Amino acid sequence: MLSLVPTPIGNLYDITLRGLERLFEAEVILCEDTRIGKKLYTLLQERGLFKILTQAQTSNAQTTQNKRFLSFHSHNQQEFLATLSQDFFMQKVVYISDAGMPCVSDPGAELVNYCIRHNIEYDILPGASALNVAFASSGIESNNFYFGGFLPHKKNERKKILSFYARLEIPCIWYESPHRLLDTLQDIQEILPNAYICACKELSKLHQKRYFGNASEIIKNLQISSKIYGEWVLCVQNSAHYESVETFLQSPQGLNERADSQKDANLQYLCPQHSISVEDILALELSPKVKAKLLAKLTQKPIKLCYEKVLSHKGAR
Repeated sequence: MLSLVPTPIGNLYDITLRGLERLFEAEVILCEDTRIGKKLYTLLQERGLFKILTQAQTSNAQTTQNKRFLSFHSHNQQEFLATLSQDFFMQKVVYISDAGMPCVSDPGAELVNYCIRHNIEYDILPGASALNVAFASSGIESNNFYFGGFLPHKKNERKKILSFYARLEIPCIWYESPHRLLDTLQDIQEILPNAYICACKELSKLHQKRYFGNASEIIKNLQISSKIYGEWVLCVQNSAHYESVETFLQSPQGLNERADSQKDANLQYLCPQHSISVEDILALELSPKVKAKLLAKLTQKPIKLCYEKVLSHKGAR
């Protein structure tokens, strides 16, 4: 059986009891990085967290020396699965990414696909994710949001994505590295100057920090603090009337603006330089799945039809 186990995003004590149990009983642990996987397991032992489990549960557990830690990441997953026997999952197999929830901007989906195709039993444990923590930290009140993972590295591609989602008037959440954070905030400042942003870094860790304001205000705060390190999450809510953090949090948070935008079926209320066509999306350097989601938002057509269009366009080139 395969178990996908989320790991702490910063604080070791955020591991769940079920996560401890699956890790402790595992015969094979597939890791995005075996060095990080082994270190996590060792720390859990040293802190005595495995002792939380009952003696009956731990009596059948494997020691660190008896466990097999195997590498499974985005660069080797196809080759790994191609040489895999289905009997491999007759043993207790766990997959962990470096931190957080597998399959959420992390590897893991190919393992699940393999199990579905071959009718292999698998289980997904709930647990820590920077996405949930950041959105709950933002103060943005909404019943939906868009999660875009990591924004493109290239400036032009990044600005196209930001311009497209500026139309939606729903909260958008992106991950960003410290090396590109200021560039991304400057792009947001240009495209969404009135957007309210909650920028979080090092969530659940000792030096976690949150910054609030529009892009210009956050850039100024970061330049003053000069502490741009660690992994970042940006929660962005477009607002045509943003004045300050206080007024935004006390307001209905753009509900009227969102209602107005929903009346515009073609989502063309932006000025011309921000207009994006189907051809623009097809030309983006993104995965077919992401392109299909963008097309679905733009055209209001089913994602399946959009995905077929992306594949046909890719085959025609």
